[in-house]
Amino acid sequence: MVAPHLISWNLTRRCNLACGHCYLDAVQRKSETSDELTLPEVVRVIDEIAEFASGAMLVLTGGEPLLRRDLGDIVEHAAVVGLMPVVGTNGILLDAARAQYLRERGAAGVGISLDSTMPEFHDRLRGHEGAWQGALAGMRAARAAGLGVLMQATLFEENRHELAGFADLAAEVGAMALNFFFLVCTGRGVTQTDLSGQAYEETLSGILALQQARPKLMIRARCAPYARRMLGLHAGEVAEGYAEWSSACLAGRRYLRIGPKGEVTPCPYVPDGSGSVRSQPLREIWDTGADFVRLRDEMPGGKCGACDYRVSCGGCRARALATTGDLMDEDGKCNYCPPVSANPELPSQRCASALAWSPEAQRLLERIPSFVRAKVRASLEQKASAAGEVIVSADFMRRQRPANLPFSRPNSRD
Repeated sequence: MVAPHLISWNLTRRCNLACGHCYLDAVQRKSETSDELTLPEVVRVIDEIAEFASGAMLVLTGGEPLLRRDLGDIVEHAAVVGLMPVVGTNGILLDAARAQYLRERGAAGVGISLDSTMPEFHDRLRGHEGAWQGALAGMRAARAAGLGVLMQATLFEENRHELAGFADLAAEVGAMALNFFFLVCTGRGVTQTDLSGQAYEETLSGILALQQARPKLMIRARCAPYARRMLGLHAGEVAEGYAEWSSACLAGRRYLRIGPKGEVTPCPYVPDGSGSVRSQPLREIWDTGADFVRLRDEMPGGKCGACDYRVSCGGCRARALATTGDLMDEDGKCNYCPPVSANPELPSQRCASALAWSPEAQRLLERIPSFVRAKVRASLEQKASAAGEVIVSADFMRRQRPANLPFSRPNSRD
């Protein structure tokens, strides 16, 4: 069974902000809560992750993870066992000293949220005057310390026309990637106005066009798997910059989330856990948890189940759960109507590459973080075929090193 390539971990519900769209419903507290996982518990679970998901990106978030006094120890242990720790933060508490400290402890990068190109909307949404300036200052401190920066933006009607401005800001602060998140109305997010189906399509089209116009910056839409359908990519198909899995929903297939008290869900927007790391091994929950099994083995229902992109897209499962109460029901935000002649898409496996890989190239490929390895492999094989190569060599890999590889493995020399 495929192991997760990406794991997000809400280390705490404690936060220094009160964001209006927080899926975790994080709270402002003066001290840590007693029911959250302790450092020994966190270390034990990190060891479990390293055993069955070697090289995975581990996003340590909250609440605000910088409020955990043991965050440095957590980051260091994750890096030592071969994971790729990234800190998801609002950036306000990330000054030069703290950024350097995280880098020294083994952090590969930070993900920082910015919800507008102007301060007013961001500060109002985050419930804190100065939050916008703090986020940008945190990004700059991270880059100065040598950390990779992911800029994150949640899209609303108020900010969805700022796509190019977001890309400009990302370039200005030296971000390596820009992720646009589409709202799933859970937690405090139920109080926010979601985009209409038409607005989703228009905004997604703009994001895909922006990626074409800004190839040096990795730009992706999250919680909007219809991007693959808009790109015309069926299951197992690849295109420049998009591996056979990219953009489709990863929940339960390549991605899981751990909550503050140890509850495990396929994604942060699925509120009910399939198990707890306090009572079960994480691998057991991944392999046998009810929601994980459904996401891997069942086809979606409703119009998603009849779609000619039901495998490669499949709709947002968390949005289906939030709106219908059934994880495998249709995603009502998608406006796509399949052609009359189209048949429901059938599952397919990634075709074996006709290209051979030299042993040295294969070793280099294995050193690339697992969450981006498939994308890099697909891109290299495509370029090698176009160049008439019959084998992917280490020299060819070095000549074609992807410019938008998000992070390198901590302490990697290649």
